[in-house]
Amino acid sequence: MASPLIKRFQVSLKHNKLFGFAAACFVLGLTGVAALIPPKPPPEQEYQATAFLAYSSPPPTATETGRNLFEQGRSSISTKEALVTEQVIIQVMDALEIPLNRAERFMGRINLTLPKEDQPPVIRVQYKDTDEERTEKALNLLLNTMVEQSRTVNTARLRAQIEAIQARLIEAKADLKVAEQEFYQFMSQEGTDLMAAQDGSLFGGITTSRQQQRELRFQLEGVTAQLESIAGQLGLSPAQAALASALSADPIIANLRAQILQVETELAMRQRELRPEHPMMVELLKQQATFNQLLIERADELVGNDGVFTAVPSQVRRDSSLDMTRQQLANRLVDLQTQQDTLSKQLAIARQTEQQLRQQYESSPDKQLEQERLQQQLTLKKNFHDFLQAKLVDAQSAEAETVGNLTITQVPIIQPIESVYSPPPSPLIILAAGMVGSVLVGTGVILVMGILDPRLHTATELRAIFRDRDLPLLGELPLLGLPRYRYDLPLVQGHNAAALEQYELLRSTLRRLAGARGKVVAVTSLEADAGKSVTAYNLAIAAAHAGQRTLVIEADLRSPSHAPSLNITVDPDAASEPLSYYGALHTCTALAPDVANLYLVPSAGPQAKAAMILEASEFSRLLKDARSRYDLVIVDTPALEQCNDALLLQPLIDGLLFITRLGLTLGKPLGTVLEQLIEDEVPLLGGVINGSETVIRTIPATPPLRDAHNLDPHPLPSPVAPALKPR
Repeated sequence: MASPLIKRFQVSLKHNKLFGFAAACFVLGLTGVAALIPPKPPPEQEYQATAFLAYSSPPPTATETGRNLFEQGRSSISTKEALVTEQVIIQVMDALEIPLNRAERFMGRINLTLPKEDQPPVIRVQYKDTDEERTEKALNLLLNTMVEQSRTVNTARLRAQIEAIQARLIEAKADLKVAEQEFYQFMSQEGTDLMAAQDGSLFGGITTSRQQQRELRFQLEGVTAQLESIAGQLGLSPAQAALASALSADPIIANLRAQILQVETELAMRQRELRPEHPMMVELLKQQATFNQLLIERADELVGNDGVFTAVPSQVRRDSSLDMTRQQLANRLVDLQTQQDTLSKQLAIARQTEQQLRQQYESSPDKQLEQERLQQQLTLKKNFHDFLQAKLVDAQSAEAETVGNLTITQVPIIQPIESVYSPPPSPLIILAAGMVGSVLVGTGVILVMGILDPRLHTATELRAIFRDRDLPLLGELPLLGLPRYRYDLPLVQGHNAAALEQYELLRSTLRRLAGARGKVVAVTSLEADAGKSVTAYNLAIAAAHAGQRTLVIEADLRSPSHAPSLNITVDPDAASEPLSYYGALHTCTALAPDVANLYLVPSAGPQAKAAMILEASEFSRLLKDARSRYDLVIVDTPALEQCNDALLLQPLIDGLLFITRLGLTLGKPLGTVLEQLIEDEVPLLGGVINGSETVIRTIPATPPLRDAHNLDPHPLPSPVAPALKPR
């Protein structure tokens, strides 16, 4: 038996020989083109010039910038790209009058060897050319240009550093000026308060203000006590006392009061004798009214007519009736009221002053911190400005001391280069190698395409897949010869009868491994053309020949029935009324006329609602009745790549027989499906391999019309055997 690799190569050769032939022709064509290319002439004599550069020692400089610049220049030329720059190449090529479009070729002639860490700091420079004089001249120019470039780079770096310091110095001056203005402005505004807080005068002012407040409160309390005492004696408020004092001291009001009193006295005397209408009574009343009006006008003149005081004759006469002693008390009460108002205002001013001084004293730490911050900022700006100024002076001094980092330690030495020329192989050798290479490439392409083919072509590969998943391999079946008629299944009858032995072996192995749980077996596959229906029918024939009462149920309701292969005609009403068809348990079952003990329930397909029919109670009763009446029930189900009808029947079956076919089954999808079935605890009985290397070759009665397993979805009844109705 051939190994899987050889088998894959054979299959790939059969299908991909054109790709391999094309690859071989391509390689052979390339070698033919290579054989036609004329050989190159021997190279010209070349010369190589070798010289050495060394890193210069730092000169005795007086500036720190010069020393730092020299060290930077030394580290910047530590690579080949830094030494042989584009500017160096252009200058040397201009001096040698070499066109610039040959710059890449010119750079290829230059070789630089940099020193390692444990070697002396010497750079080896080599140049190759076909002209001895031009070789020496080019290397001298290259050395001098590299040395000059080192000095120029240091000078340019220092000049750039000076310009950067000058630009930064301008910014530093501006920052310093801003810091000085902020500090001086702060000191001009807050300096007095800070000095007062520092020398203690601010705290003394707060203490003085509090002492002054205590004295004012003491005086205010004494004045308030006197005020309340006098107000209690007079029975007047300070405002009323002031009004009464002013009215009582006025002589006009006193005169008017006397005249009014005189008129009132006379009225009182005349009222007993005269009637109110009497001319004398009328005249007295007029005088009384006139004196009252004059009294009101005079009172308004004294106290003002601003709406606050409304003069009434009785009130004016009452308020102006103070005697000398009471008038003195009223004046004293007014004076005390004035003194109380003055002390209250002084106390409020003292409190406000204390509050202001206290706020200044409390804010003095923040002001001191702000002063320190501004002073520190000013110091930093000034120090930075002085630092930049010193760096600028140092850099300007170092500009006169600039030197390069490279020196020439050895002049160029010219040596001829010994060239080894080997003539190319002859065209015949190239063609012979190309023929061998084309065969190898073509074979390799076919082999690679065979390895990349995802299909399984050997039983060894399929056995490994079943073995890795602990599934038994129940049998390996050969391909059967084509049936006599194109729409029939290839059965183990007639010219295929020799294959009955393999199916009998499959049946016995299944019975031995499955035992009692192998009575109702469903047959399925991953692909539609793996031969599951052929396996189901022939396994049933083998069981029937062994004396078992066997029933085949076609549960693939998505395809037409294969019943004509057994000379059985499908009921024409089954497709239109599938549930009634399966519900009639005895009428839907037909006996195979050519095979004893073999019964068949033809498919009612194709059906649009196949899953619904399989899950119906009629189909369940059919399977339960078959389990009790037959020794072996084989259920032919659709392929899993089309639908999961086979899994819908899991509660009604004992196990699942998985059919594969060499050259058709894909390895990775097969492994995935098997692992999923095992994970879902589907009862897998084992696997079967169709298309094994053991092939039964017979001569069919009629010319083959198609592959035995590429079944037509619309089979026709056999014209030889009589068609029997199912029973």
